Amino acid sequence: MSEFSDRVKAQMDQFNSSVEQFLNASRGLYVKIKEESNKQFDELVKAGEAQLQAEESFLEQLKKDIATPFEDVKSTLDQLKNASVGLVVKARKGGENYFDELVELGNSKVEEVTGAAKEAAAEVKKEVTKKVKAVKKTEEAEADE
Repeated sequence: MSEFSDRVKAQMDQFNSSVEQFLNASRGLYVKIKEESNKQFDELVKAGEAQLQAEESFLEQLKKDIATPFEDVKSTLDQLKNASVGLVVKARKGGENYFDELVELGNSKVEEVTGAAKEAAAEVKKEVTKKVKAVKKTEEAEADE
């Protein structure tokens, strides 16, 4: 029973250690989130201050963005269309290259297999010839007796 209790104790110690690590990781995550949110807030404040100093006012920029709301989406769609066509072309070229590689590999393997088959056939032929000769000698010896 002491071996069992030792294993249980070891597992409990490992579990407690894992829980402790998890708690420390949670605390660390909270601290990181707090730090990052403060950094992001500061960056937003700086961006807003820079906008005030820019030639174009915030309201003018907002009007411009509202007047042409989908320009960025339109360019993104054009990019996606071009990317999809590029993907098809690349896949096609890649497929052709892959097919050519497979043909080349197949040709080299056919030559290897053919060579190996010829060697194996020659070995079998030698073995059969030896056995035939042995049988003939046995038959001749029996006939002589």
